[in-house]
Amino acid sequence: MRNHVLIFLIFFLIILSCNDNSLKVSDHNSNTHFKDTLNIKIKFIEDYQRKGKIESFFQKKFKQRQFNGNILFAENGQIITNKSYGFANFQEKEKLTQNHSFQLASVSKPFTAIAILQLIENGILTLNDTVEKFLPNFPYNGITIHQLLSHRSGLSQYTHFCDSPDSIWPDKNKTINNDDVIEIISKIKPLKNYPPNRRYYYCNTNFLLLASIVEKVTGITFREYLKSNIFSPLGMNHTVLYDRTNFEELILPTQGYENRTPWEDVYLNGVVGDKGIYSTTLDMFLFDQALNQNTLINDSLKKLAFSKMNKDYHQNKNYGYGFRLKTHKKFGKIIYHTGWWKGYRSYFIKIPQSNQTIIVLNNVKRGRFLNINQLIELIN
Repeated sequence: MRNHVLIFLIFFLIILSCNDNSLKVSDHNSNTHFKDTLNIKIKFIEDYQRKGKIESFFQKKFKQRQFNGNILFAENGQIITNKSYGFANFQEKEKLTQNHSFQLASVSKPFTAIAILQLIENGILTLNDTVEKFLPNFPYNGITIHQLLSHRSGLSQYTHFCDSPDSIWPDKNKTINNDDVIEIISKIKPLKNYPPNRRYYYCNTNFLLLASIVEKVTGITFREYLKSNIFSPLGMNHTVLYDRTNFEELILPTQGYENRTPWEDVYLNGVVGDKGIYSTTLDMFLFDQALNQNTLINDSLKKLAFSKMNKDYHQNKNYGYGFRLKTHKKFGKIIYHTGWWKGYRSYFIKIPQSNQTIIVLNNVKRGRFLNINQLIELIN
């Protein structure tokens, strides 16, 4: 009966999509692209002073071996600079280009949040839905989609309880995926850090659960959902969700490094939702512009995603739905996300007050993380 209801829902949404150019779950068989709707034309600003300032900063970091990657800085939808520094693969001496893709790490989380918010906009999910509604074997009661999106579930990190002790997942050469993690949770019921909704606690487990919920209610894989409802419609043709079964689909993937030591493709790469997306600076710019133009979700849901869902921590930082938030003394609200995973460091920053965008993708972990305020100063 449940499958029949799901089939009916998908069929109903297909009918609706004929009269509605917004993105629907049923679009997973559609080849429609929305670049014309977005009205995105890649243009460059002839601002040599700021361009030189930004590029000199990263050139210095590159010479000091503190940066190896691609950058994009834009204002009012126009690109100030989009430049590559270093190598995609040191062993093969493969130089970076704008078409090389990087593991976004936790910068994948905004995409997971947008997928969930699309399903909420379509009436398929609500923020108050609980995890056990979709995952019956989930051993905790009362954890909601709102709490997962805003990191208020209190759950433990799957990267910890799956990794140790070895008896939980003894063969570290065997890929572990979302279903495996959920089964482990149901069997061992890891201790929670806090009761649900007590406080903010950043936890990757939240976003793998959100990805699995997308799969449950749509009947397609999370990879298919993202491609059909976000990547393809926006023309993000170099962006792929990687889950350790589809390496051949990646477009010019870079290698991640710890200094000059390459990271292996670890078993945890099979888990998606919290990480896993490979993308380019230009594709991320398309995503940024789609957010600005409310193409992916409506304005009210976007404002909700960009709203504080917790008490401020570390003075002026907060978290919305899949997006980090901070307050800048001069430029007000900053919407951003950073990521680190196995050699990759990623930065996606939006400055609404001045309509500026900063995208930095780095495939070498060496030295300190880039400072968000310092990156903002570069463009101003």
